[in-house]
Amino acid sequence: MILVLVSATLVSRSVSRWPELRDRAEAAAKRGDFAASYPLWREYNAGPRASSETWLSQARAALALGHAAEGLRALERAAEIGPSDPEPWLLQLEILRVEDRPVEAMRIGWAAYDAVPPPSRRNVLRALTLALLADTPEPLARSTLQRWVSEDSSDLEARVALLRRIAANPRDGDPPRTARIENLEELLKRHPESVATRDALLHELADAGVSDRAAAVLEAWPKRDRDARYDRIDGRLSLDFDRRPEHAAEALKRALIDLPHDWKIHYRLARALSSLGKPDEARREADRVSSLREILDPERLTKRLDADLAALHTRQALVDLADLCRTVGFDRLADAWAEESNRSTNGVLDLRR
Repeated sequence: MILVLVSATLVSRSVSRWPELRDRAEAAAKRGDFAASYPLWREYNAGPRASSETWLSQARAALALGHAAEGLRALERAAEIGPSDPEPWLLQLEILRVEDRPVEAMRIGWAAYDAVPPPSRRNVLRALTLALLADTPEPLARSTLQRWVSEDSSDLEARVALLRRIAANPRDGDPPRTARIENLEELLKRHPESVATRDALLHELADAGVSDRAAAVLEAWPKRDRDARYDRIDGRLSLDFDRRPEHAAEALKRALIDLPHDWKIHYRLARALSSLGKPDEARREADRVSSLREILDPERLTKRLDADLAALHTRQALVDLADLCRTVGFDRLADAWAEESNRSTNGVLDLRR
């Protein structure tokens, strides 16, 4: 009898514990005390009552504290449990945009597009378009990445993204290329599975003209993870160091399937085709470089996107977004925007259809 009473008491305490824990987490979040709410949400989500909503709450708390990697993992869990909720998907795309990860953004964006109800798809397309085309302003991207790295030194993606930012636009006081290469090599030793780290290191080595080391790093790229980033750097190294324009052209064309807007790939493809004695094809690629650089000029593109995204309730904006995406080579995204425009009536989006 005593054992039965003890067991019943323990069960009762366990059952009552979860609502109390959630109440405390919600109260801390409501008053803006994310340092208190975050561990409470982690504890709650380790239990049997975790839901998409509670994982999303954990992610928001993590992001408020600057823990982007933890936030991203919580968002992935939220989307897995409740795929029809657009919010976890949209926040993932925001993080990927700041970290300039277009390949992952496409994977997440299309998974979200397929999962959310039709009225939410415009917001997914908006976030995906921004993640693919609109670079986060340099000061904001740097400060955000620096905070993420400062708050969580184990956040590998943020650390690598910051190093890529520095390489693309170095400032006084930034670590020089030699130091960046050493840093990336050390990170890759600890995380050989990291595609972002390997990719960033290879481009630094290519910029430095260190062909032997670059070739070894490329060769060690796991075959299962060889996506457009692999083809892009493979084509570059084959063209610049190995003098294999035919192989370079093949690799660069594959890279353009997922990265059609990358003018540097088109530029190198034009060089490869010229070396292969294909002047007409080379000229087309060179023209493509000029066109893309004009369309994607940050100032020009920002104005166009700001105008269109502020008027997503109009057919005109949707048609222009479809045209923009098709012009830079994102045909699937263009088709999705065109489909949204077809759901409009008299120039205003009809959400009933």
